[in-house]
Amino acid sequence: AEDHVGVYVPASALDYANESLFDPNVATGHFMTGNTLSIISNRLSYIFDLKGPSFTVDTACSSSLVALHEAYRALSSGRIDCAIVAGVNVLDSPFPFVGFAQATMLSPDGQCKAFDANGNGYVRSEGGVALVIKRKDDPRWKGQRSHPDIVYGDVNSDGRSVGMSLPSDVEQAHLLDRVYKTHGIEPNQLAFVEAHGIGNQLGDPKAKFSTQSRGIRDSR
Repeated sequence: AEDHVGVYVPASALDYANESLFDPNVATGHFMTGNTLSIISNRLSYIFDLKGPSFTVDTACSSSLVALHEAYRALSSGRIDCAIVAGVNVLDSPFPFVGFAQATMLSPDGQCKAFDANGNGYVRSEGGVALVIKRKDDPRWKGQRSHPDIVYGDVNSDGRSVGMSLPSDVEQAHLLDRVYKTHGIEPNQLAFVEAHGIGNQLGDPKAKFSTQSRGIRDSR
């Protein structure tokens, strides 16, 4: 039923709206409903008449994973039977490029060299994805093609760290500990680990420490 389908959309930028602020002529009656983060998820619910939870998640770089986690939680609790998790990243304004460059976050040579001694920043990019996730034990989906399962998930925050935009390797490690212990996962059983990997000398060592200190080898 439509009331059991949730919509979770990661979003953290309003490039088009910010550009439009310089031209008051674009502020028509549709400007607000077309240029607010909340309406991105609600538009899908409106078009497809979906009455489950519908909200936009903005946690910066982790927005997509946090949105997926919220959908997973709702499915696991039985609140919904199906979830749509969808997001698009479009680089439509020069201002974020300038700001990130001034903060020395971007790679000046346009190459992101994650976990490399020559790492000098990351590279912004565009992309889009839409996922439909369901409970594996729901008989209504029997016979449908199954993709990888979500075994478990969790979320935390750094709290007060060395800087607002700098990650905490200690809190990352604490989160990994909680996930592994809660679900009985041995770190050395992992076949692949996807880290933040922003290609700089501050973030990469922290991500590496948080994984290696929990028994995950470099080869993973």
